[in-house]
Amino acid sequence: MSQGATDNRKLTKGVEDVNQMFKERDVQAKAKASGVPYVNLMTMPINPDLADYLPKADALEASAALYFQVGKKLRMAVLDPSSEKLNALLERLKGGGFTVEVSQCSEESLKAGHKIYFTETYQKQEELKNVVAEEDLGTYMKEIETLKDLKAKIEAASFDKALNYIQIGAYKTHSSDIHFEPEEKRIVVRFRIDGVLQTVFDITAKAYQGVLTEIKYLSHLKLNIVNMPQDGQYSFLVNDRQINVRVSTLPTHYGEATVMRLLDSDQASVSFEDLGFEGADLERIKAATRLSHGMVLVTGPTGSGKTTTLYSMLRCIDTRTKKVITLEDPIEYNLPGVSQSQVEEEKGFTFAAGLRSILRQDPDVIMVGEIRDVETAETAVQASLTGHLVFSTLHTNSAIESIPRLLNMGVRSFVLAPALNLIVAQRLVRKLCPSCSFSSAITETEKATISETLDSLQRRGIEVPALPAELRHPKGCPVCSDTGFKGQVAVAEVLLFDQPLRDLILANAPMPQIYEHIEKNLKMTSVREDGVLKVIRGLTTLEEVDRVAR
Repeated sequence: MSQGATDNRKLTKGVEDVNQMFKERDVQAKAKASGVPYVNLMTMPINPDLADYLPKADALEASAALYFQVGKKLRMAVLDPSSEKLNALLERLKGGGFTVEVSQCSEESLKAGHKIYFTETYQKQEELKNVVAEEDLGTYMKEIETLKDLKAKIEAASFDKALNYIQIGAYKTHSSDIHFEPEEKRIVVRFRIDGVLQTVFDITAKAYQGVLTEIKYLSHLKLNIVNMPQDGQYSFLVNDRQINVRVSTLPTHYGEATVMRLLDSDQASVSFEDLGFEGADLERIKAATRLSHGMVLVTGPTGSGKTTTLYSMLRCIDTRTKKVITLEDPIEYNLPGVSQSQVEEEKGFTFAAGLRSILRQDPDVIMVGEIRDVETAETAVQASLTGHLVFSTLHTNSAIESIPRLLNMGVRSFVLAPALNLIVAQRLVRKLCPSCSFSSAITETEKATISETLDSLQRRGIEVPALPAELRHPKGCPVCSDTGFKGQVAVAEVLLFDQPLRDLILANAPMPQIYEHIEKNLKMTSVREDGVLKVIRGLTTLEEVDRVAR
């Protein structure tokens, strides 16, 4: 589009806005003269659930729309407060026990309200999905050649299409999260791409308000609540691939901040090799999934891929011969052959309560989304000692730290020692883009860092590769959205328990003694050491390893 056409469109839009402003002022004056309140539905957050009280035929016939409710008190916007058809409608509502306050609105305002209620996009469904059709996907992808192209398209599009552009932009760049961050004069939109937040563009508050209304409705959030946090979820389809979206809103000084977590259902089927596990670590993890009982823990900070690793472990279980039950908060991916249950704290269905209920369902394998308290920890440990294989996560920085964390929670050492089989601690580093990464000679600083790691591994009897002459580095290209990285890989440490380690825990040995035994006897590669080995293989960079495993 030429600059002249763009200017003309802006000018036309400006004239339309001014004309609408004068129309609203005229209606406001008429309302005041009639002694009724005035309302502009184009600036009001409307709850579509109110359509339940006002059938479409009645709303259209009486030129009315409900826009607020508290108990049995309703507020209704109308074109003509003196309309006979409106009076008949009000009598029916009053007969149902409702008190109705009438406000006057403009024709354009009423159309905006009816769109929320009656446009097909907004109709309630058994399972609401915002679907991007496969035949349209090529068009979306072609239009979004770079992330910055999104801004102009969002500003010009309808709100539902604008949300689709943002979702497809995030999908195209393999983003895990979409952030909307209100500032004084703009809304900043950022994508978390391969674990790192990237500023994509900014949009106007008006465009954001429309997109946010769309998000709230899809997520079953209250549209008229703007001063309290809300959480919800919905899903959309891309190429028959379901993307689950977890939505969180938070009131801030300049408006509601929104974060959308995108959960790709295909991520639940990632293999251990694709996750980044290899060699002895890979064999230890696979062996742990074949055990009949005991506890396997995956640790690390938020966003380190713990749930994906747990799901990969569950996929190794033969569900034809074993009963597998999970307790999650929330359920992130659907697993065939697995009974999945979601925690609902507000209803008293906590991890601890849910775990007790699960044990009455005769499971063979249990997955507890997270161990947060001593009651959950003790119940999970006891379950692992009574013939169940238990998988769970814990927030610790290393595998070894999980031992004192559980003991400090209150789990007794004589119960913990025989229960633990394997602890995996992991982080995620970005993988170098295969299309643009390049090799250059190793520097003296890089050589010293890598040599120190290789020497430490060799002293502990772990086989190591040769010091490389070159290392790969990021560049940036359209394939990786100019970041130099594409995808993520886990860097991990895998602690396999032996009997001497269990004996040390049982004897309440001091932690330095436990650390010494692990370093000398168990040949465990640390998170950072595993990262350096992946640098040597050309998968990532030393800077990435430093970022997640300092």
